Amino acid sequence: MLVTDRSSDGPASVRTQRGFTLTELMVTLAVAGVLAMIAVPNMHTFLQNNRLSSASNDLLRSFNLARTEAIKHQANVVVCASAAPMAAVPTCSYGPFNGWIVFQDSGPPPWPGANPWQFDNGEPIFERHVLLDSSITVKTDNNGIEMYLATGFASPAGLKNPTRNILLCDSRGNQMVGTNSIERAVLIPASGRARVSATSADVLAAGTCP
Repeated sequence: MLVTDRSSDGPASVRTQRGFTLTELMVTLAVAGVLAMIAVPNMHTFLQNNRLSSASNDLLRSFNLARTEAIKHQANVVVCASAAPMAAVPTCSYGPFNGWIVFQDSGPPPWPGANPWQFDNGEPIFERHVLLDSSITVKTDNNGIEMYLATGFASPAGLKNPTRNILLCDSRGNQMVGTNSIERAVLIPASGRARVSATSADVLAAGTCP
């Protein structure tokens, strides 16, 4: 029996391997470049917006925590700006809320040696927040401190003038998107029920940033 090997006979046996031509490669790279030019600015804007939202929501959470702990412990609880919130014995800077602490304030006297509206070593610290990203600007209308009373209300006055309006922005300033601003306002009314707003009316009423 004769067996013939036809594996290399005729055009049917030819296997063509075809890759990208130079023209196709150049077109692909050009399309990728255009997509990158569109995507990169959008990603940068997304990151900026996310930083502002995260920072304002973190502040809101801290104010809500302070109010809850004040009612729970029937004591004054303070949220104050701190330039070194992670220090062993942090201090209130009374400036912008780039970093902050939440603590139970033992003042005023009769507690011996207590300093109201300031952290004293040994007072309970409920939260420390690390410094915000340097791209974020924070502005307050008054001293960077808020005290919650045992009733849950925000203290109207004290040794310091407590803040009521906090603005957070970046290099874009007060850009408007429809009826909203890219800025964030953290508002603390006398009732102590803080809220975050991006509406143009609230942001403009809170001040200017940067």
